[in-house]
Amino acid sequence: WKLVHGHLQAGAPAPLNAEALEQNHKGLRRKTHETIAKVSDDYGRRQTFNTAIAAVMELLNELNRLSDRESANGLAVEREALDTAVLLLAPIVPHISHQLWHALGHSEELLDSPWPVVDEAALVKSTIQMAVQVNGKLRAQIDVAVEASRESIEETALAHENVLRFTEGQTIRKVIVVPNKLVNIVAN
Repeated sequence: WKLVHGHLQAGAPAPLNAEALEQNHKGLRRKTHETIAKVSDDYGRRQTFNTAIAAVMELLNELNRLSDRESANGLAVEREALDTAVLLLAPIVPHISHQLWHALGHSEELLDSPWPVVDEAALVKSTIQMAVQVNGKLRAQIDVAVEASRESIEETALAHENVLRFTEGQTIRKVIVVPNKLVNIVAN
């Protein structure tokens, strides 16, 4: 209720332009479509309603954390997430969902609205987060492109300010890159 009304006070969103999204907007959009997939499976195949509600709560927590009402794309991604949350909660809490649906500006009845569909393109990650260890101790987290080369991952890890603090004045003996997971720097 609070999120919807805060969103409405921010103004009307522009149409969603998926190609022009910033990284944090892509993350929220990915979470929205992951939630659609999870809740659809929970309702349909597994019939576990408590985990469906928990998945929507995670989406709303992410929405609270990443809310960007200043940009047009931020508002559009937020609207997509709120529309989705209302639709996903409708089987469990139909009365408030109905009210929120109309508050969001939809003229058709909530019951006549189609179930949200997962956009597979929104699920694709363009960056991953990797841990960076120096002599076996976690010293940093870096974001790298999914298709980044081993050399560029090493370069990014070695250039991180906290890694530099722990390797300053030491000889780097080895850099071990475990793809999609971590970078371990051995220095003495």
